[in-house]
Amino acid sequence: MKIRQKILMITALFLAVCVTACNTNNDENKKTTKIEDTMLKSSDLDKSVQIIDIRHPERFLGWKNEDGVSGHIANAVDFPVEWLEYEKNPENIDRELKRRHIDKNKKTVIYSDKDVAKEDFDKFAELGFKNIHSLEGGIDSYAKEGGKLERLNGYEMYVSPQWVENLINGKKPEGYNGEKYKIVEVSLPSEKEEYKNGHIKGAINLNSDDINHIPGPRNIQEYEAIPMEKQLTFWNFCPDGKIKEVLENAGIDKDTTVILYGTEKATTAAARTALVMDYAGVKNIKFINGGKKLWNLEKRPLSKEIVKSDRVDFKANIPQNPSIIFNYEDEKKIADDKKNSVVASVRSFDEYLGNKSGYTYIDKSGDIKNARFAYAGSNPYAMEDFRNIDNTMFNYNICSNRWKRWGITPDKKVSFHCGTGWRAAETYYIAKALGWKNIGVYDGGWYEWSKREGSENKEEGLPKDAPEKTPEEYFSKE
Repeated sequence: MKIRQKILMITALFLAVCVTACNTNNDENKKTTKIEDTMLKSSDLDKSVQIIDIRHPERFLGWKNEDGVSGHIANAVDFPVEWLEYEKNPENIDRELKRRHIDKNKKTVIYSDKDVAKEDFDKFAELGFKNIHSLEGGIDSYAKEGGKLERLNGYEMYVSPQWVENLINGKKPEGYNGEKYKIVEVSLPSEKEEYKNGHIKGAINLNSDDINHIPGPRNIQEYEAIPMEKQLTFWNFCPDGKIKEVLENAGIDKDTTVILYGTEKATTAAARTALVMDYAGVKNIKFINGGKKLWNLEKRPLSKEIVKSDRVDFKANIPQNPSIIFNYEDEKKIADDKKNSVVASVRSFDEYLGNKSGYTYIDKSGDIKNARFAYAGSNPYAMEDFRNIDNTMFNYNICSNRWKRWGITPDKKVSFHCGTGWRAAETYYIAKALGWKNIGVYDGGWYEWSKREGSENKEEGLPKDAPEKTPEEYFSKE
């Protein structure tokens, strides 16, 4: 019995030594693995390689880096390394990868401006990529070797928080030539204390109800006693005189560079404000890409000093740019002209199918004749399909490709609409930044269309020629 016990003890000791040795060898292998060993050269980037740009969103769009390189590597998709810090839920990170058609099983290369930092490489490796590499020398080397780059046509419309902070601090960021400017925080009526509690230094405040539309009752029962003529004015643009008054009181004239932002909820409100200003004739309008959400994620300073503006003269009659707004008669013509025009429905899929109206003040469900699904979000007040983790604009190539599937293309006259023109405004500016020319927003949207007698509606449900039965939408469960 004692002999057997001794044999067992010797065997156990031997196995322990072997395991320890194996673990030691594994640890040594890990320590000796260098990021240089994972690097690919620019010449290795053939069609089989999946390319991910891990830089800040502004670089992917086209803003120059320190070496003057503008844009991103052709066919690359964006996934900034900062997102791995902003979003801790692995399921949501996987969702973001899927939204971009990123496949962890494919040979993958990530790149930055120069060599990828080891800590950043490790973060992506830990996500479970089977065959991941980094690009030697980054995009700077790739550009010097004549590699093909792409960028968003109108990238200068979307400025970063850093660009704005440089502007505030008296520096001269790219694209700024010393012109007068106004930073504007657009607030929803429900955000009464948002601006007071902290805003970007020097920013003025505009309430969306004061400039974006003529507010109406939010309860459908209240409409019963209101004449239809008056009902049709609700939620549409304010009279031109009111728009001019608001802009002049805000210190904005046609030559003022206006930089708009809001909270995540007010991002569509900021886009709608831009549309009003654009229609009026403000020549240079920009958005803080990511808005207040990204500003806070980057831990940038806020001010509580209330900023007032001196009244100015707008220096032009309003509107200077009326063609970007389509009225009811315009929309009817567009809906009837399937060959040369397209009605782009920026609504949730349930709204598009006619399953719900989406609003407490719109009683009818449905959509406009011949409308094509243009993506939007999970509900009538959400735009996840066009937003990233940090509230920056979603990958513009994917946006364009989704539209293309539904026949929403730049060779046609495109009318974007939603319920009352807010979500449509956000997509209008994405299309404008893509370089699309013959585009506009149907201001009345489904609200007006559903109230007008004689309006022809899209057939219920999914059109027979729909390119997809279920849209490529990925919504967070949180």
